[in-house]
Amino acid sequence: MTMPPNTSKKPVNPRPEPDVVRYTATARPWRRDDAADRAARRHSPSVVSVALGAMGTTDEAGASAMAGAAGAATMTSSDDVRGMPANPSRVGHDDGPGGTATSATAGYSSPTPASGVGAVPGRTLPPVEVPMVRPRTPKPRSGWQSVAYRVTGGRWNPGPGERERRQREREAQIATQLRGKHVTAFFCLKGGISKTSTTAATSIALSDLRPDPVFAIDANPDAGDLAERLVGEKLSGIAALARDIDDVDSLEALSRYTATRGRLTVLPGEPNPMLGDSLRADDFDAVVQVVQRYHSFVQVDCGTGVTHPLMEGVLRYADTVVIPAAWSVTGAKRAAETIDWLRDHGFAHLADTCIVVLTAKDIVSGAVDKDAVLDHLSRAADVIVVPADPHVADGALLDWESLQPATREAYLDIAAAITRRFDAHR
Repeated sequence: MTMPPNTSKKPVNPRPEPDVVRYTATARPWRRDDAADRAARRHSPSVVSVALGAMGTTDEAGASAMAGAAGAATMTSSDDVRGMPANPSRVGHDDGPGGTATSATAGYSSPTPASGVGAVPGRTLPPVEVPMVRPRTPKPRSGWQSVAYRVTGGRWNPGPGERERRQREREAQIATQLRGKHVTAFFCLKGGISKTSTTAATSIALSDLRPDPVFAIDANPDAGDLAERLVGEKLSGIAALARDIDDVDSLEALSRYTATRGRLTVLPGEPNPMLGDSLRADDFDAVVQVVQRYHSFVQVDCGTGVTHPLMEGVLRYADTVVIPAAWSVTGAKRAAETIDWLRDHGFAHLADTCIVVLTAKDIVSGAVDKDAVLDHLSRAADVIVVPADPHVADGALLDWESLQPATREAYLDIAAAITRRFDAHR
């Protein structure tokens, strides 16, 4: 028996379109694009305009500067699925009743560029600087801070103390780069007040801490002994160099007239007073010009005779004057007289920036009003006191380590004061 065909049709429900399909590669939800979404995006503010509005920037130049950020930001919105199918496994298959084969880009709109982006070259906003490395605390070299650092094996670093920080700042000042040339003259109207010792010790302090070599000239025509204080020998140099100046055309040729102590080079004075007295300003001009071909930082130990012809050449080249004097009432008066002499003889620029160094020969009497002495020298830019030190007073070869700590500190202060005057008169 044949059963009649069933003419009643069971209603077929179309496969519902899922609102959200999972992209299996990243397990991230993607929303299917439709016409309503595309229209809403076209009429909504762009990422660029929102960002510029928050920054208070509305011009096209600012929009152009934000274009790169906008490109990255839009990839996090629903627009980043344009050009991708809702389900990669369904590409090229029937997409529902009445549907047709789909391609990877079918049914998806292209992003609408923000208004003005790329139209006009815009200004570049400054980059945001983010420190990538924490600043390191310097290792302490002295004081209880250094002890704590060593005891804990570096696990606790309290950093340098106040005194050590000042020392480091002074060392950095002494090492200041010199642009051009600089001549320092150590000069006073009266001798016998540690002028040569001050020149020698300050030159050592400079040469120990500076990146460039230091050159010292003994320009005392009366048998100067700068070389004895620095290298322990009584040599002849400046008069012979002035005599042979036309033959000195290289650093090697110059070295035949000089002596060295580490990174310090010294041109000795003339031990014969008759020859020294014959030197003139033109001789010093020729000598310093040859020296400055190879050395930019020169210290000059001067004589006491301000009327000597050699002094005219020294002061003509000087950029800074250091006035050594005794730490006494008489010494302060001599220093003040030297300042007045400089001002009265056309060297006011040197008087205004001079450095007065008061060296104590022994314990200063309690009857001396130290404040009154310093007030008397208030016209000087700097006044530095060197304490009494037997190693300075003995007049022998100067050994830096044999100086008392306070004496070394004073000479380092002089060196720092000189370097603060770099380029002051150029």
